[in-house]
Amino acid sequence: MATLTAQIDKERDLPEIQAVFNRLGLKFHIDEDMDDDDWGDLPEAAIEGIKAGLAGGEAGRTHPHEYVMAEMNKKIAEFRKKNGR
Repeated sequence: MATLTAQIDKERDLPEIQAVFNRLGLKFHIDEDMDDDDWGDLPEAAIEGIKAGLAGGEAGRTHPHEYVMAEMNKKIAEFRKKNGR
């Protein structure tokens, strides 16, 4: 037996998912206790960092992919030069 865990929009997706599972003859259980605040075992600092990053993205505080890759390539080149690689 295998277990499948999925986070869904309950109002929009649940009826369709239930119908598919029923057609396939699959047994399922809906855990109503799960919510968007369930971060598992992540430390609080990690959770706050993720939330800050998501808020920044929603507020438009982002950098283009090309910029980020160029900065990372510079840092990698500096690291290699410093460490003789």
